Amino acid sequence: MKKIFSIIIYLIVFGGCSESFLDKLPEDTLSPGTFFQTTADIKTGVVAAYQPLQSLFAYNQLPHVLGQMSDDGTRAFSITVYHTFEKNNTHSNSAFWNNFYKIIVNANNIIAIIDAFEVKPGDETEINALRGEASFMRALAYFYLVRLYGDVPMVSDRFDDPGTAFGMGRTKVNDILTQVVIPDLEFAFANCYKKGDAAISGEEGRATKGAALTILGKVYLTMNNHAKAAETLKKLIVDKAAGNYALLDDFSQIWLPSNKHNAESIFEVGNSVDAGSPSYYFRNMTTTTGYSIYDLATPNGSYTITKDCMDTFYANEEWIRYAVSADSAWTPLNGLHQPFPLKLMPPLEGISKYDQVGTDYNYMITRYADALLMYAEALMVTGQKQEAANYINQVRARVDMAPVSADDLNIDRILHERRMELAFEGHRYFDLVRTGKAIEYLSANLMSNVDYEIRVFRTTPVPEYQLLLPIPVGEIEIDPTLTQNPGY
Repeated sequence: MKKIFSIIIYLIVFGGCSESFLDKLPEDTLSPGTFFQTTADIKTGVVAAYQPLQSLFAYNQLPHVLGQMSDDGTRAFSITVYHTFEKNNTHSNSAFWNNFYKIIVNANNIIAIIDAFEVKPGDETEINALRGEASFMRALAYFYLVRLYGDVPMVSDRFDDPGTAFGMGRTKVNDILTQVVIPDLEFAFANCYKKGDAAISGEEGRATKGAALTILGKVYLTMNNHAKAAETLKKLIVDKAAGNYALLDDFSQIWLPSNKHNAESIFEVGNSVDAGSPSYYFRNMTTTTGYSIYDLATPNGSYTITKDCMDTFYANEEWIRYAVSADSAWTPLNGLHQPFPLKLMPPLEGISKYDQVGTDYNYMITRYADALLMYAEALMVTGQKQEAANYINQVRARVDMAPVSADDLNIDRILHERRMELAFEGHRYFDLVRTGKAIEYLSANLMSNVDYEIRVFRTTPVPEYQLLLPIPVGEIEIDPTLTQNPGY
């Protein structure tokens, strides 16, 4: 059963397989005692570092929590403590913690195996690329962990005895970023394949140089090191050191299952009905709309768009991005608006055929427009406003929006451009936090009347401690050296 499961995961993550692979027995959790004899074995082992992404970025998981903690998402006619920022220490989402650490442990194991592996002549490039991918996955996992939880245990070595992993306590965010995340991403950039390289033809889901540079740029922005962010993203955008990326001409084509790993895609999590990992993002639709209009049996409205977000689309006449990103979900039966995201949603006409089987929509963690807007932000902060405007206008031109001038630019304008372009893609909350705008923006949203819900969610500003999730109580019980985040 595990062999079948791992073959499916390989198909989803890498996009292909070989006869030599089918003879192997990879695990979704990589044992440190697993014996590797060939480069194909190593490649199979790297799959274990990718596998938890399927759970983390599934419908109703991490993207939903991040959306509800932003000013873009809520739930229809109900309250979640993530949206209202009234979490207590039971709201840690321990599955996020466990799955990101599973990535880290699996990456540590395969990196240690690779470092001790006797590489055959001619296989050096492939082995280095695979080690680069494992390094990228470890860096990505830690980057999410520190943004979600703050200081966390830093484990970068293989533990032959898992019992020795306890008693480490929590490591400062800056130490994790400088000692593990940045070096891992630099290694990945140096050794992973470029987008479009023949070596990964048919395996486009593998991490690439472009993925490493994009996440590294985001790390530097998060650290408020805008000069390093600009230097890093320049390699991707200007120098083309990671291959040729480009904005698609048609905004609506970015996420289509028929257009996976396109020129704009930098790193995406694969979904496939045939491989047993379908996407169910269409279940964001509210029950009133789904039942009454589209004959769906499974909608639950777990992610409804806020009035503030909808108003912003309308006020700025963002008609192209609006049409692709959101549906007003006006219901003639009761005159209510229950808007939901359209990204990752199949065409609404005939959507009921996907009700039980799901779709093949991949989840795109990052894409070229994200990189362009990050580069513009870094340039703006470092005093290069005209050049920054040029990159923002590349993104705006694609959706027929008028250009902005250098004089228009400030951090609020940057956040607006990112919100409109990247709505419901898991960036908004982290953008608000890293720019110091989270409490201002989120409090204003929650303390204002929401027309189509006729209520105010908070009467006081969001407390700063609520910007992090609590450390899972179960982890603290197992390891008392783990302390809880202040406020919880």
